[in-house]
Amino acid sequence: MALLNFCPRSTLISGNIAEGDNDKPEGTIKSYEYSYSGTMAFPIDFYRLTVLEDGTVELGYSHDENDIHLFRVTEEAPAKIAEIAEKSSLYKIKRSYRPKLEVLDGYGWHMYIRYEKGGISSGGTNAWPKGEFNDCIATINNYLDSLFKAATPQDSLGVDYHNNW
Repeated sequence: MALLNFCPRSTLISGNIAEGDNDKPEGTIKSYEYSYSGTMAFPIDFYRLTVLEDGTVELGYSHDENDIHLFRVTEEAPAKIAEIAEKSSLYKIKRSYRPKLEVLDGYGWHMYIRYEKGGISSGGTNAWPKGEFNDCIATINNYLDSLFKAATPQDSLGVDYHNNW
């Protein structure tokens, strides 16, 4: 499944309230996590990239299910995510997005990138960032989706479950 956009353009609500600032993080990326879910569902889309203690880069992926499929991916993946995030100055994204008229019956999302020093955190309920930040997150998720699709059975590291957290 390719994510052409981080969120459907039709769901962008004018009049979003965006709050909170991120500081510019330093160092290399240690993890990336993105989740998009409905009010009554496991994450519709979930990506978690983690650099393990032994240096293995693990990608966790799920779509519309409790299972998170874990795969070993290229060691260059964190640097690629850092490049995409830096190009768009993603650290300038606000920490929180919500519509002016908040009704908690739609979709929510969160994104977190942990660096050696600091991180970038953002999320929202029924509201998303516009333009470049939206495109940046979509580019990262599309890249991770391509790694998931390229994984072989030999790359499998098992399965984790959302309800284990």
